Amino acid sequence: METNHLRCFVATFLGVAVSLYAADKPKPAPAATETDPYAEVQPASESLDLAMYQRIRDEGLNHSHVMEFGSALMDGIGPRLTGSPNAKKANEWTRNTLTKIGLENAHLEDWGEFGLGWQQLNTWARLVTPDTSVLIVQATPWSPATNGPVTGDLAFVSIQDDKDFDKYKGKLEGKIVLFGAMREVPPIDKTLFSRYTEKELDDLAEFTVNANAGGIPPDVQARLRERMERLRMIDKIAQFFADEKVAAVIEPSRGAPEGGGSGGVLFDDNGAP
Repeated sequence: METNHLRCFVATFLGVAVSLYAADKPKPAPAATETDPYAEVQPASESLDLAMYQRIRDEGLNHSHVMEFGSALMDGIGPRLTGSPNAKKANEWTRNTLTKIGLENAHLEDWGEFGLGWQQLNTWARLVTPDTSVLIVQATPWSPATNGPVTGDLAFVSIQDDKDFDKYKGKLEGKIVLFGAMREVPPIDKTLFSRYTEKELDDLAEFTVNANAGGIPPDVQARLRERMERLRMIDKIAQFFADEKVAAVIEPSRGAPEGGGSGGVLFDDNGAP
């Protein structure tokens, strides 16, 4: 039997240390307050400016630009990963748009050092034996590039707890690791888009609070504990793969019922297809 091989390539990219939100100008020192506003006595009655309320409602209901702004961010700029060039574009677009609609002193302020910036330029993978097949993949944010095309044997790895590491130690060098639980990938036989029925919307609005700690249902508590344990293992698993010198790691997407892809589409850990 001929061994399956997989070829992976990720375009080289440059990661640079950035301060995500570069300030437009030095921030002035805050003015000293003579009194604590939280200690002031609240008025017994409040005078409501109903005309202003109506103006706000009219602006939102009859003059809204929310779809225009949403399209500019999502269609014109696209994903805005922290530290990426698109995040910088989105911040500058927001400042310029606020200025354009009449706000004064709209400017950017930094919030500290973030670390390495990251941007995906190109990612592709394909099966090369026993037959060729193109895979739809997305690089996980901040993953390193390969040094050109990489070809290697496949190795399925399932690490659920600490004792599983010993099964793979010394066996993964140069391998392309398929990491994660296997799942069914059924053919698409229904529409990819559907609207909730009135009953489904009513069901979503219902939330029964059980008589247990924090009012969180037991099944939700179990899932939270499982996720916390999994997060504990993430760094340890990543370091293990680095120490074993694997060529690449490919994780499956979530199933369609869990908000993932259909028909074999893979999603990265940020949900991008």
